[in-house]
Amino acid sequence: MKKTLATSIFMAAIAFCVTACSWNPSVAAVPITAPWDKMNLPIKEDARVWASDDKMLKVVHKAARRDVAKSYLDALEKDGWKMTTQPDMREHGMTFNFEKSGQEIEVEVYEFENTGVIIEKK
Repeated sequence: MKKTLATSIFMAAIAFCVTACSWNPSVAAVPITAPWDKMNLPIKEDARVWASDDKMLKVVHKAARRDVAKSYLDALEKDGWKMTTQPDMREHGMTFNFEKSGQEIEVEVYEFENTGVIIEKK
């Protein structure tokens, strides 16, 4: 009896910690649209797309800004995008510009419910 009670209390405590410590951004998820859906961006885990159209993509991530920025830089380079300017490193964010086949995009990684990312076509 004591063992069952102790196990139940332990499981309840774990469930409470997982629920209390979970990451739950305030923005609602939306489906990712073209052209972003074909770029293999790091949005499958601990990320929520909250705005997506043919000109702009907005994503919030659980991970730290530097880790998220590196993931996006790696994904974009693998997709054939070339960085055209040195990154603008600001206190609360980073901005990167890329070019591919005459198209230009700006990637901003900033402080927003851990880390926010905005990719905008220029």
